[in-house]
Amino acid sequence: MNLRQSTGFGLLFLGLSLTSFADSGRMASVVKNPLSSSYFDVTIKDSGLLEGSYKGWCGDWSTAIGEGILYDVKYYSSYSELPEGLVDHPENLDEVNWIINKKFVKKSSPTGLGVYTRGDVQLAIWTMLDDSFDASTVGPFSQARVNEIVLSATQEGSGYMPKCRDQIGIILDPTDPQTGAHQQTVITEVPRKHFPKCSVPDDAL
Repeated sequence: MNLRQSTGFGLLFLGLSLTSFADSGRMASVVKNPLSSSYFDVTIKDSGLLEGSYKGWCGDWSTAIGEGILYDVKYYSSYSELPEGLVDHPENLDEVNWIINKKFVKKSSPTGLGVYTRGDVQLAIWTMLDDSFDASTVGPFSQARVNEIVLSATQEGSGYMPKCRDQIGIILDPTDPQTGAHQQTVITEVPRKHFPKCSVPDDAL
């Protein structure tokens, strides 16, 4: 369950944004890299705090996105109130933040299920966030390892908040600059220390 629902939200999150913290017109692109430890490599073209390259994950299986295309993007903190429909289950974003900070990829399962793959992690994220998805697009995975990640996230990740040294999930809402059509939601791992006093400001960056 996400702490955005708790009465102490403002104090607990040290000013994490309740709104998007960037307007459209800023750009980002994604590519799939089979050698990466994430589903996407994300490049943000921006003169503000988010300029750079990051690891990223698909947050919405049902919508497509083209690789290597610069899209107009709005950015949201995964601890903010999101536009309706941006992800199916925003109440599970605490658990998703827990997952991305555990850095499962290439680690061994503690129960002997083998080595975690990026496919395992992506499917765990879809399980937490999506109403429906197809596992055929993620590459090698084990459903047993996916279930293990999801169970651990459910047990340990409810109410999770990244520390200053950790990553915070920043949600990218890309649109086609020509048509304005929404593209696939992307969850980008951004070091929380990028932000002043390790918090996400509530105004535009």
